[in-house]
Amino acid sequence: MQNKELLKELDEILNYISVEIGERLTGSENNKKVEAYAENYFKDQGFEVELQRFSCLDFKTADAELTFKGETIPVKPSYYTTGCSVTGEYVKIETVAELKGSSLTDKIAVLHSELTEEQIMPKSFPFYNPKGHQEIVRLLEEKNPVAIVTVVEKDESIFEDGDFTIPSVYVTKNEGEKLLENNGEIKLVVNAAREDSHGANVIARLNPEKRHKVVLTAHMDTKSGTPGALDNATGIAILLLLSQLIKSEDIDFCLELLLLNGEDYYSIPGQRKYMDTYLKAPRDILLAINCDGVGLKNSPTTVTFIEGERELKNQLKDRLLDNRDLEFIDPWVQGDHMIFAMENIPVIAFTSKGIFQLLETVIHTEKDTIELIDHEKIIKVVRILEETVKKLT
Repeated sequence: MQNKELLKELDEILNYISVEIGERLTGSENNKKVEAYAENYFKDQGFEVELQRFSCLDFKTADAELTFKGETIPVKPSYYTTGCSVTGEYVKIETVAELKGSSLTDKIAVLHSELTEEQIMPKSFPFYNPKGHQEIVRLLEEKNPVAIVTVVEKDESIFEDGDFTIPSVYVTKNEGEKLLENNGEIKLVVNAAREDSHGANVIARLNPEKRHKVVLTAHMDTKSGTPGALDNATGIAILLLLSQLIKSEDIDFCLELLLLNGEDYYSIPGQRKYMDTYLKAPRDILLAINCDGVGLKNSPTTVTFIEGERELKNQLKDRLLDNRDLEFIDPWVQGDHMIFAMENIPVIAFTSKGIFQLLETVIHTEKDTIELIDHEKIIKVVRILEETVKKLT
């Protein structure tokens, strides 16, 4: 398949996933459209496909409105919050000590300063959950306010947790000052709902009968409100295109193209499902390669290595690092490759060097569109991965 044909196919894939479908929260109808699209695409290339299903929530939100002394203060619903319509006195709380000593029954808690310096990790997030975060959540559940308002420095949700049942919203510090400088009663209406749903990892295998396997992965879901072009429609496209280029006779191992579902969901259900099923005894996985955020315009494509007890072959590492289209960077941990690295499986991760500067301004926002993408860079990564996989023994 010539690069010209690949570019045309890439354009069709990216437009369908990031423009026509767009936002694709785990468990949503849009998310299921991507599942079905990828499943059929892989099957058309002769891959055996497994849909690895799991339970999750489909978060549906419209808006939120806070009224104070006849004035509407702009607020946004926290991700995965429950809905409410409440009126009550509010209590301003700045520290954990103040939270411990507060009485919040039938009141609205307005959290600020120390309590909103960083996102509170979800209760069921398995890899990182500081004791300080756990204490804040426990105290709020014990005090049981009717709702929570978080005053934030950055325009982002402090709570993102489907296991946390107290309705909550967030407001920027500039707007929230009106609450912090006064006292009284507020009315809060949150139009949001959480529905039981399901999602699935899409696992495509070539030579599934072979004992040893190489896994290439990308995540298929997004945060709320973003078309997710860099994060991670480009990763999905790379795996789909590779399914056209690598045939059974090209390799002597099982090739697994793994679209994980849940990297941007609060409890990473797809990753946990895959770990519980296939990483209990991971000795047969020779190598895992992750693609996340590849193809940013005017930014080098980067590669990093995380080596377990079984080192990557020097020839593979040297071949990639000698490639002029790639730049070597230190390991980064914000990606699905870490579920393999934790099991001492050799890992290679591809991304764009400049993406780390976009994490707070573009990624996970409405600005993550296909206009940011350099299609030629993606095709170069596809070709690099094609060569890498075919030369592995």
